[in-house]
Amino acid sequence: MLFVEMKRMDVQQAVILAAGLGSRFAPITSVIPKPMLPIGNRPTLDYVIAELLESGIESVIIVVGHRKEMIQTYYQDHPFIQFVVQEKMNGTAPALYQAKGLLRREPFALCYSDEVMAGDPPCMRQLIDVFNCLGTADVVTGIEAVSEAKIRMYNSVAFHEFEDKVVQLTDIMEKPQGQYPSTYTAIGRYVCSYRVMAHMDGMNWDERGAGNEVYVTDVLWELMGLGNIYGVKYIGKRWDTGTKEGWLETNIAMQDYPVRSWPRD
Repeated sequence: MLFVEMKRMDVQQAVILAAGLGSRFAPITSVIPKPMLPIGNRPTLDYVIAELLESGIESVIIVVGHRKEMIQTYYQDHPFIQFVVQEKMNGTAPALYQAKGLLRREPFALCYSDEVMAGDPPCMRQLIDVFNCLGTADVVTGIEAVSEAKIRMYNSVAFHEFEDKVVQLTDIMEKPQGQYPSTYTAIGRYVCSYRVMAHMDGMNWDERGAGNEVYVTDVLWELMGLGNIYGVKYIGKRWDTGTKEGWLETNIAMQDYPVRSWPRD
């Protein structure tokens, strides 16, 4: 093994992106924000927060927007959760940037609110452990092999094998319509150094990419020239609740792959 055991300095803060309109779920999302749609008897967000807590995260920042009051009310009794508002729906990168004022100048975790994971250890814990071992990474993200149809919905990454389940990313293409680098996609889990936030200070949110938005993957692409973007071949299950079909699959799958949600009682 190339990696050596290091004294762990755990990532303590996390950002969850939960501001989107949830247009695919209209008309129900006109009254209920997509992150609050139920998986079993709990909102999807509960499962994302549970994964973070089980990974050692102590403080969570939720970026809210559409129907934000429902999310804020549901979590208002939990002091480890803070909120920031994304007023303009112009992509995941501007959403993340809204959290800058609440982040300490240290590494942080980043989650998309519409992906549910079941791993042992949890997905975010896997990424944090690799981030700590690498020592110089700007970003560590989970990657997963998916079908061609899903690659065109998500993103495609190119990489060099690095060590065991770890790869070094060399390219990333958001929602590719033509040729694409591979059938591996970066999933909605990241561990980022604070250099990511510093880099976004100079970004122009009007220069938009796929879907007329600026994505976190656009930030990754700009940082790849430094050679410090890594992927981890995630060991575990992942469900995308961002489509009606995926949401139904997640609810069914929970019967066989229960995800522990954090107690609110």
